[in-house]
Amino acid sequence: MSKNTKVTKPQPSTSSLPALPSVEEVKRRLEIIFPEIFPDRSILVGIMAARVFFVFLYGGFVEGQGRFLRPSHIYFFTEEQANKITDSDRNHWLSVATRPGHRPEGKRWYADTSREPIRDDLMRNQLLRLGIIQKLRGYAVTSSLPTNYLSSDFAALFNPILDEESLAAAISAWQLRHLNPATLQRMALRAQGIQAREGDVLIEMPDGSRIRISGGPSSQIIKGLIEDFTSRHMQNPAVLWLSASDKKAYPQFVELAAQVGLRFSLNAELPDLILADIGEAVRFLFCEVVATDGAITETRKQALLALVSGSNIPSSAVRFLSAFEDREASAFRKNFSQIAVDSLVWFRTEPDLIVILTTTKRKGP
Repeated sequence: MSKNTKVTKPQPSTSSLPALPSVEEVKRRLEIIFPEIFPDRSILVGIMAARVFFVFLYGGFVEGQGRFLRPSHIYFFTEEQANKITDSDRNHWLSVATRPGHRPEGKRWYADTSREPIRDDLMRNQLLRLGIIQKLRGYAVTSSLPTNYLSSDFAALFNPILDEESLAAAISAWQLRHLNPATLQRMALRAQGIQAREGDVLIEMPDGSRIRISGGPSSQIIKGLIEDFTSRHMQNPAVLWLSASDKKAYPQFVELAAQVGLRFSLNAELPDLILADIGEAVRFLFCEVVATDGAITETRKQALLALVSGSNIPSSAVRFLSAFEDREASAFRKNFSQIAVDSLVWFRTEPDLIVILTTTKRKGP
């Protein structure tokens, strides 16, 4: 410690103790405060975090109360002590917890080997960084002295008298006040499915933009159609519609579709993908991605033609394609006999190849 560093010394406190929720309730509220879309969430909502906050609240180690926690208060805490919840029980624990060698009765929550995860991984690397807990000035962040306290507005989120509506409002207000813009942005992006998730597939669109869809049996085939099929078999491609396993509609494509004369209802049973080759005469390609079932049958083809009947688009401008992973895929063998005549078949593993099922000679797709 520097000789010039001002040290704020802990002073005894006689202030009242805050109302105390159970460990289970603390954990439940943490899961609301830090929803699934919150970055690095797991350590903030686990039982270790719930117990840490419970001890902060149990001893009233809260901003402005003049009480300060040291990590050993948590290491040595026991289930039996947690069940002693009267003010007299809690005040007695406060009076003896800092005595050298004192150990609460009962079985400890944590062994000595848990000190580093509690002190460093959770308290220092997460809670201090987020401003949820604070330290008295002039002490090292790894100090074992009683220097830690819980911010008052975060502690208020655990007040047992809050009903669900009041709790939700308080949590929202806390997030807006204390989370930095980058964290709030990441949360918003994840809520919209834009932030990367494990297994997601990133697709380069023909116009240079990108779109992210969840991983699944159909995702790579969709990616192949948009990236490989269009570059090989279309001159000026555009995506007019996309439906993925995790998101059945991307309405941003509807405006572009309307601009080239294709109008449809979002409530209709649309194909997995609609592509267009935009030239002097626009050509439309309705694609079904077949991971198991769902190829373009004759019935499906007629139904899709009916969907665009109100767009004044001639049927000759519309083609149909069933996309498979590979010629050896069981889905292809299963569906081939049902594929409509005058439609196309394409395989992701052979992007240059197009199989044309037709009774008349046509040029290209």
